Amino acid sequence: MFAILDNFKKNIEVEERESAPHQIVAVGVRWNRHIEHLIREFMNDPYIVITAMEEAALYGNVQQVVESSSVFCLKMHKEMVFNLKSVLEQWKKKLSSGSHIVLALTDDCIPLLAITDATCVIHFSFPSSPKIFGGRLYCMSDHFQSLPEQGSPAKQGDKRTKSVLLLTERSACHAVGVLRYLERADAKIPSELYQFTAGVLEAKEDKKAKKPLCPYLKAFGFCKHKRLCPDRHHINPEIDMPRKLSNQAIPVFGYIKIIPFYILNATNYFGRIVDKHVDLYATLNAEMKEYFEDSSNKTTIEKVEKLGLYGLTEKTLFHRVQVLEVSQKEDTWAQDNVLVKFIDEGRTGHVTRDQLLHLPENFHILPPQAVEFIVCRVKPADNEIEWNPKVTRYIHHKIIGKLHDAKVVLALGNTVWIDPMVHITKLLNLKTSVIDYNVRAEILSMGMGIDNSEHIEQLKKLSEGAKIRTVEESPSQTLMTSAAADAACLQSTQKGDRGAGGGADSETNSENQKHETSPENTTDASVNKTTEPLQSFHPQIKWFQKDDVVILKIKIRNVKDYKCKYFRDRVIFSAWAGEKFYLADLHLQANIVKDGCRCVVEGDEPVITLAKQRRESWCSLLKQRNPNVAFDFDHWEECEEESHFSKVTYSKNPSCKVAEVIEDSDQTSEDDGSESE
Repeated sequence: MFAILDNFKKNIEVEERESAPHQIVAVGVRWNRHIEHLIREFMNDPYIVITAMEEAALYGNVQQVVESSSVFCLKMHKEMVFNLKSVLEQWKKKLSSGSHIVLALTDDCIPLLAITDATCVIHFSFPSSPKIFGGRLYCMSDHFQSLPEQGSPAKQGDKRTKSVLLLTERSACHAVGVLRYLERADAKIPSELYQFTAGVLEAKEDKKAKKPLCPYLKAFGFCKHKRLCPDRHHINPEIDMPRKLSNQAIPVFGYIKIIPFYILNATNYFGRIVDKHVDLYATLNAEMKEYFEDSSNKTTIEKVEKLGLYGLTEKTLFHRVQVLEVSQKEDTWAQDNVLVKFIDEGRTGHVTRDQLLHLPENFHILPPQAVEFIVCRVKPADNEIEWNPKVTRYIHHKIIGKLHDAKVVLALGNTVWIDPMVHITKLLNLKTSVIDYNVRAEILSMGMGIDNSEHIEQLKKLSEGAKIRTVEESPSQTLMTSAAADAACLQSTQKGDRGAGGGADSETNSENQKHETSPENTTDASVNKTTEPLQSFHPQIKWFQKDDVVILKIKIRNVKDYKCKYFRDRVIFSAWAGEKFYLADLHLQANIVKDGCRCVVEGDEPVITLAKQRRESWCSLLKQRNPNVAFDFDHWEECEEESHFSKVTYSKNPSCKVAEVIEDSDQTSEDDGSESE
């Protein structure tokens, strides 16, 4: 803002005409310290109007002081109004130097006395509202200082007016609001007040245990108005465990297919998860359609019950709806208006009572299928907390009613956080797919959203504190496989001949990177691992490709003693991280050039680069599905720009993103890996 004003100031440094003077009008809800700079630098002889007395006190530089002691004095209350004139006369008397007048009175006497020349106000009780607080501070309005009169507190000395608040346990309900005002007044706040307020906020949060989770916390990972927000800001395991859609709970990891039916805003939708194996809702919908197509089964409801479950017909579609509210019409002949929720789509709407149909009990068995979806890692620009209606309308028209592919990163209660969410078109008779758009990328491309990298991390911290499992664990153990044996051989060759790569295979190790153990330790470890069942973990791997190479990111940190062995169509990676041994035996779907492959550590994570034998696109990485290996969606656009896939067909829409999609990566693991031995 100040950059714009500086440019404005340079352009108006000309003689202004009396008929058209230059003016700047600044309007705000609250007084802000930045306005001082605006007034001093860009306004000549400004006219300042402040209608809220407590804000005028901030402008007037009233010193706010918090004391933990008590003050006892004489009082004046409304029943002593007959003595009002005498009190005013005493108050206006000029006393000798060093003498002070102390007047204790109730709030209802302040307007009667109309005192404006006080130098200090001591709040014997916490003000119950901002209006009362401002009325007390107005008693010092004669000493409010304009900006030119204000200086440093040291120069002002005793001339600065003071407002003293007495802190007691009975002030708990007002402590948060007062603390916020004191922070704006640059008051010296004792640590006891911060501790007291933290306790008050914690107690308030405990009382909100049954409230819904804050929508801003869910959408962005934070809530700007946490102190005032009526919703919950902590995870409650009793409420936030992923609910069941049928005999299975909402997935907490992996890839899903979704259809959004109700768009709340640009990143928040309600819709349905489509099970590609057994779609119970499709079966239910077919049964409902067959039942209600028989006109004799369309039985209207005489008495509508709140929270009751009923059937509803929309043209050729049949829905299950739950009554949320029934409004009675004043005219007896008019139909009652009923607010219902479509429990399998998530939207709400008003219908008339005669539209509701009796729903047989067998249609009640399947739980509501509507799920809330939130697209992660993006938030409104310009520090806003609400999405611009323009971007919401754009996303609504783009995604409503369409089948999308998404990756689950977190699930709590009935809410699933997804990243990414893409619309994919599969081309018939071709092993390739067209990615029409990525929802997050679409929002960012409009310039109305910015990156929000800490979104999920904040929610996962809350989940960990509540001990809710957010990713699927795979603790199953198996006997030592041939891959584990190969890894043991890799370990045992560390003190052997390094020239073995000239045979049938080539290998990369960490000999020159200070990750290798001493020969005697390596030998002992090799003996132990070859004479006993080897317990190993499969690391999570993300891959993407370029024109001539395939890049694998091994998602483990602080690796020691890592090795990578290359074959023509196979890669074996092993490493130690802490006390865990990680092993990945990857059977590739195409051949590689062993001498062109390498393994290095970048950003504390191993990165394997595989040189392709033929410069062509790989439709997948492995011959067989591996739940711990997934495509790296962060590099979809990069793959499109840097490579020319022989099997990719580009959409006619220039904004579409096109890339290969793994057909067998419907499920992945989010934890460190699955255990085997």
